[in-house]
Amino acid sequence: MNLQRISPKKFSCKAVIFDMDGTLIESTNADFLAWQKVFLDYGRNLTFNDYSPLLGKRSVAVVKDLLKITTEEDQANALSNKSKYFFEIITEQGLKTIPFATEFLKHLKTLNIPVALATSSRREKTKGVLQKVGMLSYFDVLVTAEDVINGKPFPDVFLKAASLLKIPVEHCLVFEDAASGITAAKGAGMKCVAISSNGDSQLLEKADMVIENFGNLNFEVLCNKLNKSNLSPVLP
Repeated sequence: MNLQRISPKKFSCKAVIFDMDGTLIESTNADFLAWQKVFLDYGRNLTFNDYSPLLGKRSVAVVKDLLKITTEEDQANALSNKSKYFFEIITEQGLKTIPFATEFLKHLKTLNIPVALATSSRREKTKGVLQKVGMLSYFDVLVTAEDVINGKPFPDVFLKAASLLKIPVEHCLVFEDAASGITAAKGAGMKCVAISSNGDSQLLEKADMVIENFGNLNFEVLCNKLNKSNLSPVLP
């Protein structure tokens, strides 16, 4: 079998869209512990193996689909308790950013690259977390769970972010840490770089590239790497 070099259309990155939990913020453990408390409120146990598939999904979907809470009032109470538990945990334990995430946001700012946040988290939690770690000012646009009908793995949240940034989807680069988010980004027609913060690299195989963190990451070099031509098999 011969290999023929194919020259795809060049990827020109004009905007960056970030997920939040697990991508910029090391919040996975706090989020798990908060959900664990909510499940216990309803007489249910939640292990981390049970929790892992929930990464990237909207809280209201977890409440409806897993806890089987049907009324809007009861759903609102469960979500309110989850938010309360989460902020109690991070107040007690503190909150860290993914290594070098703040430095990379500063790097994008110096290049005048438009930046959005597209998260499955609710707006109250999102703004509170970003303010706590000093990242809120780096974002031109925030898209949260309340802003779209369908959560990840549907592409709505990324399409909304691109629309608000006024940048075509083919010129947007997404950073994600969860399989559902990567599926959403690819479904939106965007390039996606995965952050392997949760340690499960197999979940990230659909991404265009996988990195451990933002250390020594140069935006222009990254875009050039994403532009490398693919080798496509040609049958004789």
